[in-house]
This record gives sequence, C-alpha cells and structure tokens, in this order.
Amino acid sequence: YTQALLSAIPVARPGAKKMRIVLKGDVPSPARPPSGCRFHPRCRLADGDRCTREEPPLREITPGHWVACHYAEVSALK
Repeated sequence: YTQALLSAIPVARPGAKKMRIVLKGDVPSPARPPSGCRFHPRCRLADGDRCTREEPPLREITPGHWVACHYAEVSALK
C-alpha cells in the first residue's frame, strides 16, 4: 500500500516518466475486513494461501520502519 501511495507523488520534471503502481479491486469494508492480511485482495504480492489465512505481525525491518507484510523484503526488491 505504501509503495502505491509513494508512486502517486507527482514528478517535478516535465516529461519525466515514473512507474505508477495502480491498485486493482475494491476497497474492503471496514465493518467486514478480509481474513488474514487486510490488504491481500489488492496486493500484487499476495499468494493465494498464506495471505488469506495468516495475519502478518507488525515487525521492524529497519530502525523506525515497521511493516505488517509477509513479503516486505520481497516487495523492497520489486
């Protein structure tokens, strides 16, 4: 989700190209959030099994940088 937000920041140089991450799918209802990872219906890294069953724990991957994602290290490479 954070990567998609950051990709939406405009570039100050006219004509500059920027890779935009567009989230697909509908925003889940806050009254009935999905099981497992709350973002899995719209995540490009979600696998069909782990993300739907298991809620990712909040963990610090670098000092002051906390994530709740099973694949945070993978997403940093993409």
